[in-house]
Amino acid sequence: MEQLPLILFLMAACWMDLARQKIPNWLTLSFIPLALAFHAFVGEGPAFALTGLVYSFIILFPFFVLRILAGGDVKLGMAIATFVGWQVFLEALLYGLMIGLPLVLILAWRRVGWQGFKTTFSRYGIILGSRRYLAPAENEVAGLKVPYGPALALGAALAVVLNELQLFTLVS
Repeated sequence: MEQLPLILFLMAACWMDLARQKIPNWLTLSFIPLALAFHAFVGEGPAFALTGLVYSFIILFPFFVLRILAGGDVKLGMAIATFVGWQVFLEALLYGLMIGLPLVLILAWRRVGWQGFKTTFSRYGIILGSRRYLAPAENEVAGLKVPYGPALALGAALAVVLNELQLFTLVS
């Protein structure tokens, strides 16, 4: 039952990212102090939560700088790490990456279909042949902005469940 705040937070973040393609700051930035307070009074202690926060920032910020992840995804990861700690966060990140690729492909397929994939691959072929960059069109996969928050949330939920049940842990 101690994971209930995290589960509610992940559900809200998932829903907002899918509905609006944005995870609001009020959600992520309010969950971080809540996680700190939780661990200060009930959980593993404030050092546990702060370590998760710092490690997640160090890991995720370069992805933001390189524009691989959006700011909301980075803040979502930081909030998750503050609540679950750095070790479970690493597992959550790995599971999120494994879940993310098929999830992104499914969401892209729903938006542009087979024609969007064909257009993207054709454009890549032209780029390789001509050695010139062609910007992606709106109706192709490469031109889409696909939310990654649901993959991070599902990865976190999977990591927490596997650790709680002591079925499988990647980082001990």
